[in-house]
Amino acid sequence: MKSPGILKETAEVLKQTKERVLKLKSLSEKNKQKVLRLLDEAARNFEELSGDVVIDNVELAEFFHRKAVELKNNTYDKKIERLGEKEYVRDAERINRYSKAAPYDFSGKIKELNKVYKAYLYGLVPFFIISGIFGPAYAITALILVIPALLSLFSMKKRGSLGLMLAYAVIPIPLVMGALTIRYSIWALMNQQEVQRVAEALGKGIGFAQATLVLLLALSVLELTLLGYAAYGLYKHRHAFL
Repeated sequence: MKSPGILKETAEVLKQTKERVLKLKSLSEKNKQKVLRLLDEAARNFEELSGDVVIDNVELAEFFHRKAVELKNNTYDKKIERLGEKEYVRDAERINRYSKAAPYDFSGKIKELNKVYKAYLYGLVPFFIISGIFGPAYAITALILVIPALLSLFSMKKRGSLGLMLAYAVIPIPLVMGALTIRYSIWALMNQQEVQRVAEALGKGIGFAQATLVLLLALSVLELTLLGYAAYGLYKHRHAFL
């Protein structure tokens, strides 16, 4: 495999860039320390990754190496004065983000992320089912969330940061509604009058009403479990999104 060698070279380039940063006069002390920290972390990430490669993505490894070389070549006072200090710092931040996202392209961590993605997707399904069973308030809320939910799914599939932000905007409402549904279902199952009311509303017998409440309880527990896991997983793997 060629990728490990290229990633190791990328780490070496970033280490050399650190040495140049120490000699810079065009960076404020605050930004200099920030860039040094970013480069140190990125170099360490690429070096560690070079020993964990299971997917030989040569094209991407060369892209990272090229970006590291570009940053190194820009690490001169005159170049930074021309680029602007903020832009140079942004370039350092960018290579740092690449180093954190790289394991998902080389070490097989993408499998873990796919599990989280599926948990998010499958966790939304019970939410929309429950919303259809309950009254207009639930249904309207679900309709409002349809577009951001779909956008988050499409964007996350491409590992876009927009998808991550949308997912975190979507998840809280289903979690709250799932918790409320669990509370209601348990209360209703323990309250014969409520079971009778549900049966009348559905135009079915007591047994059917009880089965419906049990189904609601099961769906809401599934929803909370999957979306809770998805929320944790998305935070844990947040660096995968660019």
